Amino acid sequence: MEINNVTEKANFYNSLDLTLSEAENIFSSAVDDSKSLFHTPTLSTLENNKISSRTVVLREFEKDKRILRFHTDSRSKKINQIGEKSISTIHGYDPSLKIQIRLTGSSSIHHDNETSKKAWNQSREMSKMCYSVKGAPGEKISLPDEFDIVKEETEIEKGYKNFSVIIFEFDYLEFLYLKGSGHRRSSFDWSNGKLDSNWLIP
Repeated sequence: MEINNVTEKANFYNSLDLTLSEAENIFSSAVDDSKSLFHTPTLSTLENNKISSRTVVLREFEKDKRILRFHTDSRSKKINQIGEKSISTIHGYDPSLKIQIRLTGSSSIHHDNETSKKAWNQSREMSKMCYSVKGAPGEKISLPDEFDIVKEETEIEKGYKNFSVIIFEFDYLEFLYLKGSGHRRSSFDWSNGKLDSNWLIP
């Protein structure tokens, strides 16, 4: 099934193996497809026993390692929320595909190490510019254009000191496909060291 052309009877409709492959294909394709709604999923973490959610941009998906990579500003609040191996979830839904995917796992921060250096070097100049803003994300300002970026006045590479990578590793995936004649919901659990696949009541 092509991502942007869901057939009436999807090939994964009654197959757990094909459902998992479809989920992996969706995330793999979304890395370079900015129009995919799975390119910008929601990452949720805990802060003082409260859920904090934000939209993130998917930069990499490693199927075999079950890893998703995102980028963030080292000065943002989510850095303290995530820490090392913080329990996290990822949620994505595309109404045109009629597919929802939820991932449960843990997130970790990588700052000024081999992982962050590699990601920085692979990033486009336009993406790097965001990390050259003088203030931290979320700080109060007096004027809306006070921190607008002027490319000619920006030392782009100096923004690396504010650049961090979020590595999200999941051990649980839940897939929901909506269909008039009968929805399909399934789960894929690796928490015990091997894959346990099951159909669920939608």
